[in-house]
Amino acid sequence: MVNAPQPLPMDVITSAEQERRESARRGDRAARRQSILQKLGIIIPFVLVLLAGIMLVPSFLSTSNITNMLVDGAILAITAYGMTMVIALRGIDLSVGSTQAVVACVAAVSVNAWGLLPGVLAGIAAAIILGLVNGLIVTTFRVPAFIATLATLGIFRGIALLFTGGAPIMITDAAFRSIATSSIFGIPVPFIVAVLVGAGFWFVLDRMRFGKHVVAVGGSPESATDSGIKVKRIELIAYVVAAAAAGVAGLLLASQLGSVNGSLSSGLELQAIAVVVLGGTSMAGGRGNIIGTFLASLLLAMINAGLNLLNVPSFYQYIALGMLLVFALSLDSAQRAAVRRVFEGKVA
Repeated sequence: MVNAPQPLPMDVITSAEQERRESARRGDRAARRQSILQKLGIIIPFVLVLLAGIMLVPSFLSTSNITNMLVDGAILAITAYGMTMVIALRGIDLSVGSTQAVVACVAAVSVNAWGLLPGVLAGIAAAIILGLVNGLIVTTFRVPAFIATLATLGIFRGIALLFTGGAPIMITDAAFRSIATSSIFGIPVPFIVAVLVGAGFWFVLDRMRFGKHVVAVGGSPESATDSGIKVKRIELIAYVVAAAAAGVAGLLLASQLGSVNGSLSSGLELQAIAVVVLGGTSMAGGRGNIIGTFLASLLLAMINAGLNLLNVPSFYQYIALGMLLVFALSLDSAQRAAVRRVFEGKVA
């Protein structure tokens, strides 16, 4: 006769239940601490820079300066939205500045030749092609994203310089040039575009299945694969979207400047990475924060505007950007360390 399994002692069940509840509490504490650090990471420097600008720069709140900050912040934000998606995927795109230069140059020539709509479509098509190149190198040839996009940074920049012959291209189409300088109810059009594009990215990352898959792949590609997620396809789409976002920003930048050249947007990748991480997206992947990216882009625009109004030499702006990037990366490390300590039970 087979003996029936004996039930577990009550003290064993109680102990297991207590451990489960304690693990859940640690998870809740980790989420709360992470949320607080994310919010403070962008709100504190944003408020400090705003107050410093108001106190130190007499014309900081002038209409023209506010407009310039909104336009510059919007153009950076649109580029950074795409970078947010790629970094949340545990990737990176160092070629966004070069992509933007190619798109702006293609659009400028096309707009001059064919008009507004064909020129804009040509620019977006160029961005999608460059994004496909990045995505295929990463997914098909399995080249690490850092190396792949570092290589295409140089390749795309060379294409832009070859395309322009090293000379600036003046944009003659008045309709195209008016896009970045127009406003609706006093709000610059680029800022409105940035808000709308940001809302789209937020909806995709936070509410759609694709966004959930992006976060899952960034958290653990192996687990995502085991769950049936097509990791390569998600990665490919993310790099195409990132390039398309940089392309849209490049169109607005070309409209703002009225002329473009092959050196346009040099160093943009560092700015985009800085605002993405400062906005609360982890370099380790698995987390994206579009709203934080938007606010961090405005923060950087405020810093640049304040330094320009104070006639600070441009090389100090590079120092400020580097310090901001160090701060953002340090904050990201602090967030992950705090979460890890909570899960290990080292923080009550």
